[in-house]
Amino acid sequence: MTPSPSLQVISVPWETHGASLLQIRHRVFTEEQHVDPELDEDGRDPEALHALAVFDGRPVGCGRLLPEGRIGRLCVLPEFRRRGIGTALFAFLFEKARVLPVRRVVLHAQLHAVDLYARFGFQVVGEPFLDAGIVHREMIWERPVEEET
Repeated sequence: MTPSPSLQVISVPWETHGASLLQIRHRVFTEEQHVDPELDEDGRDPEALHALAVFDGRPVGCGRLLPEGRIGRLCVLPEFRRRGIGTALFAFLFEKARVLPVRRVVLHAQLHAVDLYARFGFQVVGEPFLDAGIVHREMIWERPVEEET
């Protein structure tokens, strides 16, 4: 599905937007998926690049990129799903990751999202595993040799 013209994905600083980001993550991960908040709040948010999806002026989704090229904490509020917001968030973070001086970009995908990431060139590696009680697959994107710096 194509994102709505009223959708914006922007980079926001943790210092000023942390409360909004945590509110979205809490609603999705803690309330909906029953993830312990201590597992979500791992202390790495201040060093991450954060993406915020804003739909009609309302924060509705978020994700982060860690300096070593790990994308995570990607989520969209339930009532705003199936509008291309998750795809737009991921595309934004992946473009930011591609300019990092890293050989590969890594993520842990919940099973329902594996196909989305595969469309961007990510490959499943290893066996399924539980993270916070939810089955995940590790996925990687490796920089083509001709792009290495």
